Amino acid sequence: MKELIIIVRREKAQDVKALLQDIGIEYVSKPVLGKGKEGGLGYSTRKDIFTSMVPKVLIMSWVEDALYNDVVSRVLRIAHTGHYGDGKIFVMGGLP
Repeated sequence: MKELIIIVRREKAQDVKALLQDIGIEYVSKPVLGKGKEGGLGYSTRKDIFTSMVPKVLIMSWVEDALYNDVVSRVLRIAHTGHYGDGKIFVMGGLP
């Protein structure tokens, strides 16, 4: 078994969840905040420039070893926009 930790844009989260449901994989999701390569959302005041976190969705699931390569590649196809902030996929578990 492999644990998949998927962090995606909010607007792509429903597509990823639908994919997992179609495959028959159970998951848990929750909103999270972060600032990866895009550096967060910047705004300035009269005195300083501030950055705030960018909202994302974290989706966690467990996948059989035989399926995880297929699941990861399908999630990548669905979640990819080509811009910074598309997210990350972490695969935890035994060696392939």
